[in-house]
Amino acid sequence: MARLFFIVSGENPTLPYSEVKSILAAEEYPHQVLEELTQVLRVEADVKCVEAVRFRSALAKYCCLEIFKCKSSLDEILSNVRSVDFTELTSGGETFVVRVFKIRGVSPHLDCLALERRIGGIIYENAKSRGVKVNLKKPDKVFLGFLTDNVFLFGLGLAELSRKKLMERNPSRRVFFHPAALTAKMARCMVNLAQAKVGEIVLDPFCGTGSILIEAGLMRCRTIGLDAKKYMVKGSLKNLELFGVEPECLGVADARFPPLVYESVDRIVTDPPYGTSATTLGLSMRKLIEQFFSSAIDIIRDGGMICVASPSTLGISEIGRKHGFKHIESHFIYVHRRLTREIAVFKKP
Repeated sequence: MARLFFIVSGENPTLPYSEVKSILAAEEYPHQVLEELTQVLRVEADVKCVEAVRFRSALAKYCCLEIFKCKSSLDEILSNVRSVDFTELTSGGETFVVRVFKIRGVSPHLDCLALERRIGGIIYENAKSRGVKVNLKKPDKVFLGFLTDNVFLFGLGLAELSRKKLMERNPSRRVFFHPAALTAKMARCMVNLAQAKVGEIVLDPFCGTGSILIEAGLMRCRTIGLDAKKYMVKGSLKNLELFGVEPECLGVADARFPPLVYESVDRIVTDPPYGTSATTLGLSMRKLIEQFFSSAIDIIRDGGMICVASPSTLGISEIGRKHGFKHIESHFIYVHRRLTREIAVFKKP
């Protein structure tokens, strides 16, 4: 077990932290949450978990091995740096660089570039006997410092997460497009919140253009997609083929009456239709969701989880509990003046 910290997206106050914790739970890494700071999650866990977060996460930015945490004063920072034996963190002949970032412009009394030079100089003096040198362009190791909430976190960078591939899978880049389609980032985050594991069956009963199925498939889950509209199923299939995802089943079906046997699904991740461009089969949104949960309780296995999006005004947590599910958590995302989206997570007891 080691102390790690994850720098996460600041676009939502709760979702990024829960995504990382859900990944650790899904991958069955024992962990203890130490602290949540602004855009920082500190945990104690096996270092091997970093690779799982790198592979799965949509909202984490950096994963670091924590070296120290202190107050955001220059004297304390430099004193802590001097107390570290960097010969234990570097190998002979390696190169390194120091990078320091401010989260949301905190600590105006500190200059990031000046801190990088001061810290880098101390590390060089400490480890130069081993032939360690500075390399600003292609270093072997990156030491990262983050200023947030009047503290300074310093660590060895273990992974930097790029969103480039996620952006390449956004709705506008696909063969088949619909204005209500989930972004790849949100779809992947929702699969993570449901704690889907490799080889498990993930069902999206309102699959639309296939956003959730694509992300679940790329995370090596087995996928089933259903939609009431034939043209949506055909379009979803084209999008899945574009990204090399082969579903277990993709078919035209009513989510209220899914053609699936009892307890045949491990996870349900879905974004039911709502809004002006959506089709709800002539039903009210509430009636559709009520009947969806009524069928879901039968087809999902004991201990299985659901992650579902809905308008916050619907009261989806109450609906889920009414149909026998345990409400785990909810996250709220402001979309526009008339819509705040609730991302709710449930578990079948």
